[in-house]
Amino acid sequence: MSIKKQTKNTPRGFTLVETLVAISVLLLSLAGPLTLAVQSLNSAYYARDQVTAFYLAQEAVEYVRAVRDQNYLTQSAWLTGVEDCIDTECTINFPDFTHAVCSGTCSPVLVNSTTQLFGDDSGDQTIYTRSMRIETIPDTTNEVIIRVVVSWNSSGISRRFTITEQLLNWLGYE
Repeated sequence: MSIKKQTKNTPRGFTLVETLVAISVLLLSLAGPLTLAVQSLNSAYYARDQVTAFYLAQEAVEYVRAVRDQNYLTQSAWLTGVEDCIDTECTINFPDFTHAVCSGTCSPVLVNSTTQLFGDDSGDQTIYTRSMRIETIPDTTNEVIIRVVVSWNSSGISRRFTITEQLLNWLGYE
């Protein structure tokens, strides 16, 4: 009977410690790119929401400009039709070319599922709330400031976009 002795060159498997170290290195090498991908997606969503907020704010400014220009054509006072928004928060329903004074806080903007137009009369509620205010400037009757604020929540963070525009009674109708 012969008993074989194990030699020092006999291959052995990985130890548990070596396996844990290899898995840790692998996880660390994957964590960096995944974190970067998550941050990139959050930035892309924020950029998308901010662009939408910009266009919603600009739309409210264009509404007041259009009312002013329409008043010129009918030879009415330049702020006729929007005077209830002077120093008061209003919402804009651009598809119907109307506005309403906010009672308390302004209601969220709605989007029509058929036309995909943003408004305040019908549709699904969006994450955006838009308020428009016409502010008078002391010692002048031919200039006002339009201030539009669009607010929304993105990833649990309250966001806000404000645009201001000076509007002139450039044709002189009082």
